[in-house]
Amino acid sequence: MTTEFGVLGPLEVRHAGRPVAVPAGKARVLLAALLLRVGEVVTADELVERLWDGGAPDPARARATLQMTVTRLRRALGPANAVRTAGGGYLADVRAEALDLSRFRALADAGRYAEALALWRGAPLSDVRSDALHRLEVVPLEEERLSVLARRVDADLAAGAAHELVAELRSLTRAHPLRERFLVQLMLALYRSDRQAEALAAYRAAREVLAAELGVEPGRELRELHERILVAPPGLAPARSVVPHLLPSRGPHFVGREAALAELSACARAGPGVVVVDGMAGIGKTALAVHWANLAAEAFTGGRLYVNLRGFDASAEPVEPDEVVRGFLDAFEVPPARVPPTSRAQVALFRRTVAGRKLLVVLDNARDAEQVRPLVPEGAFVVVTSRHRLTGLAARSITLDPLDDARSRELLDRRLGPERVAGQGAATAALVELCAGLPLALAVVAARAAVNPHFTLAHVADELADEQDLLGHLGAGEEDARLWTVFSWSYRLLGPAAARVFRLLGRHPVPTASVSAAAAVAGLPVPDAAAAIAELVDAHLLAEHAPGRYSAHPLLRRYAAELSATEDDDADHAVARALTWYAHTAANAVRWLPDQVAEDLPARDCVRPDEFASAAEASAWLESEWDGFARLVRAATR
Repeated sequence: MTTEFGVLGPLEVRHAGRPVAVPAGKARVLLAALLLRVGEVVTADELVERLWDGGAPDPARARATLQMTVTRLRRALGPANAVRTAGGGYLADVRAEALDLSRFRALADAGRYAEALALWRGAPLSDVRSDALHRLEVVPLEEERLSVLARRVDADLAAGAAHELVAELRSLTRAHPLRERFLVQLMLALYRSDRQAEALAAYRAAREVLAAELGVEPGRELRELHERILVAPPGLAPARSVVPHLLPSRGPHFVGREAALAELSACARAGPGVVVVDGMAGIGKTALAVHWANLAAEAFTGGRLYVNLRGFDASAEPVEPDEVVRGFLDAFEVPPARVPPTSRAQVALFRRTVAGRKLLVVLDNARDAEQVRPLVPEGAFVVVTSRHRLTGLAARSITLDPLDDARSRELLDRRLGPERVAGQGAATAALVELCAGLPLALAVVAARAAVNPHFTLAHVADELADEQDLLGHLGAGEEDARLWTVFSWSYRLLGPAAARVFRLLGRHPVPTASVSAAAAVAGLPVPDAAAAIAELVDAHLLAEHAPGRYSAHPLLRRYAAELSATEDDDADHAVARALTWYAHTAANAVRWLPDQVAEDLPARDCVRPDEFASAAEASAWLESEWDGFARLVRAATR
């Protein structure tokens, strides 16, 4: 039998269609606190704060009382009980469709704003007495409702319902006189209803309220809208029927990335802003952005824009921002006669055209922040993908990691079909290991297997097992699907020092390296090596997997080694320098150990071994490098 919970109004529990009585007092506060953070562990300390409105007089007794309250609540709920004990606290184990708050968020994410808002039955948890709960949990929830309401109004404005919205917006601005988003929407609704004078009067009234209440002038968006209404430009005209949809179709083989998808949705729910999805070549940044954008498209009623900025294209220069802006203006069917000649004026026209719209912009394969900035209109939600972190943008960042083995197998299964993969577990595992969680590598391997249906997966895995020729095999096929080409898009943008460090680390016997070890391998001063590694990390050709320790994806290491074999005449010397660095650093470490004597080793140019400040630090280094020593011995023997 189904159980339903409600927090968007008085606390409500229904089981099999009948109401379930929840005891008054602390039991109601406890259930409300858990439902507001459904599926998340709420610690005992947090629950004590809410149950005792900021803190219990006797913390020890409060814990015991909390346990008694949990027992009482579970007994009262009976078959409807969803309270579970978890590490350090409790959680509400409730299916998304069984809680009105979860349904509200899902509907809002899907752009079904009116349905989402209809779930509200009044003030949330109006019958639950806890000032701490309302201050910490309910106030942000009310903010969330107002944000969704504003998005619904944006959608209605974009659909041409300005006249019908005026009365509602007047009521909203009276109830929330300091919320400038509603004031902007009221002015737009009045203007688009041919009531320009009233729109200007609404601005004057808002300005007086803001000055009297807060002592401030209206914000930038409100001021700019006022100025645009004064001159009545065509960009504010009510006709808003053009809603471009430039998103590519999402691929049929997308798997995983649940956490990244959820984070994108949470960012979009929070309102306009920029999110950068970064990661190494072939990790699936574009696939994630396009997949999520298609899932969320209905929520962006003002338009969905997409452009490939070609920041790392092997055969073309990056797309200039003014070229992108012209394309976006074409998408909104702005007549060519209205497009001004200068880039700055075109950007201004683009921003006026999209003002007030609920707009999604996907900027794929961005090279740097300068390429992105002119393409970010105020009030839009913008997703940027890049191999660089784009720290110059005031943006949220999502960095993609390789897929785990289970998701990698799932991707092969989707691309090849379950009947092809069935019964070939060992071969599938071998392919997964060779591709090391890189979606592009998995896709290319699957394509190779698909065009040779008479090959068993074991045969394909055996072919790819030769490490010396792996990238050559993966390079078969269309140019833009060749893995070595994709890697080269990032490699060719590196400075000489970073390129050299990248190549030689590919042949370094130890898969991880510190800055000083990398300096020895490349024959560079330590500061130059540090700058080179920072450049490689920014380009996602290296990752700092532990503090001060850097490594490359296995396929990138093989690619780097292949480059080094043709470009570096001193590769053998690089290995010798690495051996010398390890020997000197090990000697420095051994000197800290009791009853140990380290031999004095001859100095070598460009080798600056690490030194240690304590026996514990020296021992930790020796232990962490144990596997590296074994690899170096084998390399020295060869």
